[in-house]
Amino acid sequence: MSILVAEVAVELRSKAVDRLFDYQVPVLWESRLQVGQRVEVPFGRVTRQGLVIALHWEESGQREHALSKASSQEQRKGKPLKLILEVLDESPLLTGELLYLSKWLQIRYGCTLTDALTALLPAPFRGQIDAVYSAEKSLGIFDVQAQAVWQWLQEKPRSGKALRRRFGPAVTGVLTYLLEKGAIHRRSSVQPLVGAHQIALLEPILEPELLLIQAHKRQKKAPRQAALLHLLAEQGTLELKTLTLQPKNSAVQAICQAGLARVLYVQQGRRPNPAQVAVTVTPSPESFQLTPWQRQAIDAIGEAVCSSEENTFVLHGVTGSGKTEVYLQAIEQVLQQSGGALVLVPEIALTPQMVGRFQERFGDQVAILHSGLGDGERRDEWLRVLRGEAPIVVGARSAVFAPLATLRLIVVDEEHEPSYKQGETPYYDARDVALWRAQYHHATVVLGSATPSLEALHRVSKGEAHLLALPERVHGRGLPPVEVVDMRAELRAGSQEIFSRAVLQGISEVLTAGSQAILFLNRRGYAAFVLCRSCGETLLCPHCDISLTLHRDQGIDWLRCHYCGYQTRMPTLCPHCGEPAMRPFGLGTQQVETELQRLFPRAKALRMDVDTTRRKGAYRGLIESFLRHEADILVGTQMVAKGLDFPEVTFVGVIAADTLFSVPDFRAAERTFQLITQVAGRAGRAQRPGRTVVQTYRPDHYAIIAAAHHDQGSFYRREMELRREFVYPPFCELAVFMASHPQEHVARGAAARFEREVSRRLVAKAVGILPAVPAGVSRVGDHYRYQVVVKYSHWQAVGTEVVSAYRLVLDKMLPLHGICTLNVHAGRI
Repeated sequence: MSILVAEVAVELRSKAVDRLFDYQVPVLWESRLQVGQRVEVPFGRVTRQGLVIALHWEESGQREHALSKASSQEQRKGKPLKLILEVLDESPLLTGELLYLSKWLQIRYGCTLTDALTALLPAPFRGQIDAVYSAEKSLGIFDVQAQAVWQWLQEKPRSGKALRRRFGPAVTGVLTYLLEKGAIHRRSSVQPLVGAHQIALLEPILEPELLLIQAHKRQKKAPRQAALLHLLAEQGTLELKTLTLQPKNSAVQAICQAGLARVLYVQQGRRPNPAQVAVTVTPSPESFQLTPWQRQAIDAIGEAVCSSEENTFVLHGVTGSGKTEVYLQAIEQVLQQSGGALVLVPEIALTPQMVGRFQERFGDQVAILHSGLGDGERRDEWLRVLRGEAPIVVGARSAVFAPLATLRLIVVDEEHEPSYKQGETPYYDARDVALWRAQYHHATVVLGSATPSLEALHRVSKGEAHLLALPERVHGRGLPPVEVVDMRAELRAGSQEIFSRAVLQGISEVLTAGSQAILFLNRRGYAAFVLCRSCGETLLCPHCDISLTLHRDQGIDWLRCHYCGYQTRMPTLCPHCGEPAMRPFGLGTQQVETELQRLFPRAKALRMDVDTTRRKGAYRGLIESFLRHEADILVGTQMVAKGLDFPEVTFVGVIAADTLFSVPDFRAAERTFQLITQVAGRAGRAQRPGRTVVQTYRPDHYAIIAAAHHDQGSFYRREMELRREFVYPPFCELAVFMASHPQEHVARGAAARFEREVSRRLVAKAVGILPAVPAGVSRVGDHYRYQVVVKYSHWQAVGTEVVSAYRLVLDKMLPLHGICTLNVHAGRI
């Protein structure tokens, strides 16, 4: 007798278990179950959610007929297979392509299958374990509360969450009492994090004329029933929620019991509220008059899309050159080919304006996918894409996994942004994934930016991508002139202000002309740190090796750690020497905002940083407010430095261009050049000319000089020389091993062990291994951190050995409650 066996990836938190488990498929589901569906399975003493990765038939004597080749087999040692308890989806949630992609993620980034599937599947589809209670025979007389619970369970089994929602937290004791009495039964079950959204409809059964007759009969004795019947006769089916009625409303129940109407429950997809996710942008007439450079780019991309061959373009367009219009017209050609398009933006902050433009052009064909949506919205948008109802997806990093079946074009806007790199396992790079999906679908990738990454330009130099240039702004105006102010000279001239004379003049001119300004500082809070001027001590986080940042909220000074979240009040006396000499040092966006209010009391300023945009819809609200000119000045971190289009902005001030130079990162100069160039490009994008002032203590740095002259070429040549000399990407790839533990010697020992193991395994290969050292921030959240950096030419040549060394150390660390991560950097996108 043959049985159908499902190979299931079970949702487990443990990294120690990285394999598939075999389960027998009940005969009832043999024709229904498909690869890519979620199932509920028994696992030990509980039940878990899992994903079907493969299916195969087994005969007695281990004879198999494979329907899908398994990646691994469970060694069952003669034990019978457990049965799948429930199939949770009517159709597969993950396509064959996405399952194939999960295996590639494992190999490319050295992660577990569970980690890969967690990245692919949106959070709303992950299960949560809850107890399910069902009523047994009544064994005695219960108190009133127990009787109410038992009677409710008689209707159908209920989850613990549903019981707590109906009866309150005290129901736990009642359930324990009923279990002891044997009056109810409990089992564990997988409950959806969020389910389908249903609406209640009231549907008439009789013709309108008959309903009006019945309404007339009830006019005096039952006026509410009469009003409902009148509405049914006039409008037909009604949604009860819009009438602020519930299905159990007495009037509703009465006309249903009389056979005049019936209540229906219909699933309704949750769509993101346009007022919360999109900014309505009225394009200027010039934006529709294509420049010759735009036309050339659109033709090249369109030809590639129609060729059904894999192509990669680097779209290097200066700020305000109309890159978005190129994307829009290229997507129109994709739709003509009945294909799908994926548009990635680096941050949620950039999504509202992008969504507004795409929805204006393509309407309901656009789906939105990013972590800023509610769980229900993310679930339903994903399913809309999966069903083929939305051929265009706009979203942030995780949207790269959108289940578009006929993918023809992938646009990575602002491709230089580091936020495309995932910050937790699996440490995937969305640009890398986009190129993989394009190869799978024979699709076209467009990497767009005003400041392309060195990796993207290196691809062009090697012939792996085509360069498309947009060197002019759409309305014919030149790029804004950039003035570099040496703050050392300002200090020698006696100025103690955080704003130079040039910045103050620029703000004054803006306020006089009635235009707008942006002030950029890539550090939030009020001050970078607090120092005692008597003993010289800096206040550090007690849990991290990093100084506390001063925040000022409603007149109260708080010291906060931006790593672990620790917070304390600002002391008046130094904790070390007891002197009243605590002073803030360094700038933050709060301080810039405060100084603006002092110097320009009539000006209205807004601040855009992490602290002001935590609430859902806050990004959109700030952007909308500034677009409506409800504020004169926008102060912000890197959120304001890219992708946003404010037509009235004529002045940009970069308050401290040196902040990134002190970061221990080989990309510090590149990030500085990109940020200055990008934020300078916010000025003069419409009819009014603009200008930019950059304040710096290092005016002779090549990154600042190149940014001031909008000279990508000279910066690229200088930076590539340094990267080649010191062997950093794009001339190599990197893998960073990190060990973390509350005891420093354990973390240090784990990193040293990884260094030894990877050195032994790669002794015959050309690699560079930087020895185990403390991480840039050596302690975070009471965990000491040590790292090892491995440099190599191609991951395929070293991946097996590096992952093997990583998993050996990980196995040693898990019993010690330590944490190990392996962050594989593409190096070459």
